[in-house]
Amino acid sequence: MAEEIKKETEEVKAEEAKAPKAKKAAAKKTATKKAPAKKAAAKKTEENETKTEEVKEEAKPVETKAEAPKAEEKKEEVKEYITRPVLLKDMHILKHLIVSEETQRLEQKENALVFAVDRKATKTEIKGAVEAIFHAKVKSVNTMNLQPKTRRVGRYEGKLPVYKKAIVRFDSAYDLGKITAATANEERKANDEAK
Repeated sequence: MAEEIKKETEEVKAEEAKAPKAKKAAAKKTATKKAPAKKAAAKKTEENETKTEEVKEEAKPVETKAEAPKAEEKKEEVKEYITRPVLLKDMHILKHLIVSEETQRLEQKENALVFAVDRKATKTEIKGAVEAIFHAKVKSVNTMNLQPKTRRVGRYEGKLPVYKKAIVRFDSAYDLGKITAATANEERKANDEAK
């Protein structure tokens, strides 16, 4: 029985292979039966197409030897920057991301993010924490201690909390959009786990 099934499947496959050949042969026969006027029109269109192709080839600029390597160059994909594992201390150093019009300008033009950080953190500690958390190479870190601002609500006057601000500039190869999207996803996961 198994042999009979194999033979039948082989016959079906052979017939399927012959079917396209038969269709092509029938198409050729019908094409030869067309009127001579249609053949002449087809020849003219073919000639016109070849002429337009020749004109396009002539119009192409000639590549010089200096231009040829530029076309072959490909942009290197940035590999993930490998640093030490993230420590709990890193999470305490970086408080939160500061978002304002000025920080968005820094992000677009200078490839930098602005963080509120621990007041006792040094530039090297901030750099290590950012590299460990975001897996991106930090170019430079600038810090500033902000003085408390006074605020008034009715007759009561108070001061805003003091904090340290750090402007972290990343290497130009790293896309900050991906970094900020990754941090948003991590925050969502942390919130889901907490619930």
